[in-house]
Amino acid sequence: MTDVQHVEVGAAAETTITVCRTAANGDRPQGLVVEADTELEVNGVSATRVVLWSHRSPDDVEILTSAAGSVRFWNVWLDGELLQSWQGDARIEVDDEGEDLGLSCYDGHGGDVPDLVVRLSFDRAWKQPSAE
Repeated sequence: MTDVQHVEVGAAAETTITVCRTAANGDRPQGLVVEADTELEVNGVSATRVVLWSHRSPDDVEILTSAAGSVRFWNVWLDGELLQSWQGDARIEVDDEGEDLGLSCYDGHGGDVPDLVVRLSFDRAWKQPSAE
């Protein structure tokens, strides 16, 4: 596994990305940002950036890419009403073995247990992630 701040993958046009949330910390709302160079469609809504919140979105969400390009993922969390990301001990552990991509996300409050765990699957070929 690799520790990173965000993950970027190359996706083909009309790729369906399934985000499966398997765990989320109950202390603070946790979110996964999904951002692309082109339009994404989530539940009938088109945008270039969406946040899938642990307390507002279903555990499984399908996202459709409109065109080929980069798709980026990173974790965010709420401290009260303040949106936080890339602060303190924030990081993502990436498990890129196999066909899916596992992300264990830690918010900036520290700790040994991930605050958000998701698994990404792609219905078309995708390029190995670049991590930063």
